[in-house]
Amino acid sequence: MSEPAEEQTVFAGLVDGFGWHSPATFIRVYAAVARRIGEREDVTDRQVRRWRAPSPPCPQPGRQRVLEAMLGIPLEQAGFRVPEHRRNPVTVPVPVLDPIPELRERRPDSMERRTVLAAVGGAALAVTGIGAPAATAYDGPRVGTDTVTDLRQGLSALYGLDDRFGGNTVGPLAAAHHTRIRRLIDTGSYPETIGRQLRLISGETAEHVGWLAFDAGDHTRARTYWSQAQDTATELRDDSLAVVVLASMSLLELREQQPRLALDHARRAASLAAPWAPPSLLSILATREARALAMLGDSASARSTLANAARLYEKDRGSRPAPDWTTFHGPAELAAAQAELFTAAGHHRAAVSWLRRALERQETTYARNEVLQRAGLAGALARSGEADEAAHHIEQGEALLTEVSSGRARESLAVARRELHRVRPA
Repeated sequence: MSEPAEEQTVFAGLVDGFGWHSPATFIRVYAAVARRIGEREDVTDRQVRRWRAPSPPCPQPGRQRVLEAMLGIPLEQAGFRVPEHRRNPVTVPVPVLDPIPELRERRPDSMERRTVLAAVGGAALAVTGIGAPAATAYDGPRVGTDTVTDLRQGLSALYGLDDRFGGNTVGPLAAAHHTRIRRLIDTGSYPETIGRQLRLISGETAEHVGWLAFDAGDHTRARTYWSQAQDTATELRDDSLAVVVLASMSLLELREQQPRLALDHARRAASLAAPWAPPSLLSILATREARALAMLGDSASARSTLANAARLYEKDRGSRPAPDWTTFHGPAELAAAQAELFTAAGHHRAAVSWLRRALERQETTYARNEVLQRAGLAGALARSGEADEAAHHIEQGEALLTEVSSGRARESLAVARRELHRVRPA
């Protein structure tokens, strides 16, 4: 006797519509997506068949994230009973289309998707409690101010996560957020006013993905995303986006020992920002300009520029709203910049004093920045002959790396350790 035909559920219809008919094919795609977003790759044939069956069990949170990334919709829209507290109606990750070959084998267009849902019937969607007819579930999301607010809050949350956990950890989350925004732009229904806001948030998120790549140590990827953000800033004629891109590029050039380029980026950003930016933002740009001048050997201009950065910071601390990306700036950053000026001039003991001050003023919420401060202090201490204290700060910084995943911080500690090894080979 032949086996009874499998009932066509919403999930099975979607999966088959993507061309992932056999469990083996589905498992291969699942593993590729899980690997991309940092979840466990293992899934069994039995689990896949249970998901395809009527009334499928709700997957564990990690598996839910992978499935939602594969399908591009919340799981409750795919026939699963998802507890209310685990539903992601707005912030669900979207498909990672490139460069995962498994996801490019066959992508149905929106009409095919609607046909798939119509074929499996409205009863399956009714099980989810959504109540929407299956035939209209893929008509494209309607995007309004609530969605724009949610996207902006998501970007703001990514800034906070970056400060605590570093670019390696947060980068994939930011990339998923950016991909989702691009999907809404490409498939959503919205007026032009909303469309402009979506494109702006897309550019701001691309800039932050680039920043996270920079922090992870992937400068090529950082430049790619910053180029996208620059294009958006040009298209929208948005100076605020152009400024943050230039500010980030300036820091990358400083990292790569290209002070002339860093100076050009910082000055161009300051010129764009001058008519509207709060003094705290201008202080950041002046700080980067001062660091570039110090690396170029112009100590006098570096000192006067950094003094201006300090005055700007004191001018309106908290009195005027500033972009989320600027919240890291404060006394610790200014003290560290002053230390860099002394380091560039070869005054390592003076640099130590300022780096100690920077570490004392470093807020505990910025764990990655604390690693960078400790690395800088350890290097200056080693150059000043204070090997034991240098070793202590290297040890403390490495302990923080158990919670912060930042290639930039890790490399800074490696540089400090090389300095220590130079003065104390043992």
